[in-house]
Amino acid sequence: MRLVLTNISKRLLTALEFLYERVLAYIAAVAMFLMMLITLVDVVGRDLFSFPLPGGFEITEFLLATLIFLGLPMVTAANEHVDVDLLDSSVPAFLKPLQTIIICLVNTIAFGVLSWMLWKLAIRTYNYQDTTAILEIPFTGLVVLMASCCTLATAALVMMLLVRRGKKLFRSKTKPEY
Repeated sequence: MRLVLTNISKRLLTALEFLYERVLAYIAAVAMFLMMLITLVDVVGRDLFSFPLPGGFEITEFLLATLIFLGLPMVTAANEHVDVDLLDSSVPAFLKPLQTIIICLVNTIAFGVLSWMLWKLAIRTYNYQDTTAILEIPFTGLVVLMASCCTLATAALVMMLLVRRGKKLFRSKTKPEY
């Protein structure tokens, strides 16, 4: 029975690793490319033809929010958020694992609350049919994406807490060069 559960958990982690490190990364790369392309067209149109891209700023804002929230689950699963280690030097070595678990637990609660609030906002923007001012692009899709990505980050934190004891979720096959 334990072997079956271990096999299932390995398959689940492999599938999640594909989602977090490949699918989200490729979508974020496309969003960044589109953001660069729209900025280029907007600047060239404004400077050379005195005709900026209509709504270019709104589209760039949408893509920037998309890029940030698509990166959130990836950064969370890799345990690469910005750390402030003011108290690390005063914590004894035998308490470091407990400190890591407590930090992961606090992050899980914070991300869980943020996810819940974003899902409430998604429902509200859907009900009100909120749109942007110029192009009248509905906000609902963006807010659902934000809530989904925040929920994926929360799920990564829960799995880090339960499976990896607060350490990064996926074990990278290659070490980055610095």
